[in-house]
Amino acid sequence: MSRTPFDPEELDFAILREMYRDGAVNLAGIDPRLNATRIARTLRIGRARIATRLRWWKESGFLQKYSVWLNPALLGWHGAWVALRVDHHRSKPGLFQRLSLVDGVVSAMDFLGPWVSVAVVAPDPTSLQRRIRLIRQMPGVEEVDAPVHWRTPEPARALTPLEVRVARALRATPTATLSEIAQRVGVSTRTMTRRYSEMIERWTVWFVPIFDFTALSRPIVSVNIRLRPGVAKEEISRAVRQRFPLALDFAATGIGPEVSPQDLVVFVALPSPASLEELEQFLTAMEGVEGVESFLLVRMHDFPEWFDDHLASLAAPRPDRAGGRRAGSRR
Repeated sequence: MSRTPFDPEELDFAILREMYRDGAVNLAGIDPRLNATRIARTLRIGRARIATRLRWWKESGFLQKYSVWLNPALLGWHGAWVALRVDHHRSKPGLFQRLSLVDGVVSAMDFLGPWVSVAVVAPDPTSLQRRIRLIRQMPGVEEVDAPVHWRTPEPARALTPLEVRVARALRATPTATLSEIAQRVGVSTRTMTRRYSEMIERWTVWFVPIFDFTALSRPIVSVNIRLRPGVAKEEISRAVRQRFPLALDFAATGIGPEVSPQDLVVFVALPSPASLEELEQFLTAMEGVEGVESFLLVRMHDFPEWFDDHLASLAAPRPDRAGGRRAGSRR
């Protein structure tokens, strides 16, 4: 039985904006525990309406899950997005299977047509280039662009054994209550609440929503807008929202891909696929816009092995001085 497509409204975009700490979409920064009551209070809308929209996100299949990522800088690794082009869209299923086997590939975004964007983490530039060469040699891959590196907050300290257990528990059940997580890791709810807040504020763990855009009744397009020097991004962004109200900016903040000051990325829900031409003509006619690239979003792919393996290694008991095994402390 097929699901009824979910028709996004301005309210859904407002909810999503509120769920991100910086008020705009980015690689990380969302907090799934920001409940309907708090969002409703901020937006001055009834809680029941907010809760209904959030439930529809899941029931429609639009929001597949939350993937919990450990800040790779805690392990001395850093990330980048790598865009690649395949010879035919039929090559993509095999490509995603092979990408899941590459150490350091953690996610991918599938676009309509030949393009795919891959999230890769690596310990150093040489290792990143090695992974890119491996991807370039995969069957069906015709072109691989230069990587776009992430800004990643440098951790003030290493993970504690408790934080490792919390991160593993969050990855297993991202939307469990903090009481349930506390019981799982063996601490009080009060301790869990405090430690969770610290991990969120320090960017220790990142919650990444995994979306399937085919569940929506409208096409969602990622628009990369190249601006002339000196043109204010906010003016262009405001004009886009006035013409196409269902739009969200991609944030260029202290975390996420390094976006040039002359580049603006906006996600737009179009009334129909035919509206893409209207959007592009509208943008190219704007004063201050040098170029426009548009990519229709299909779905996100999550590859959990890298995070699971590294968290498991951090949780493994370490040998003591006598050559035996020593378990990590509870705190």
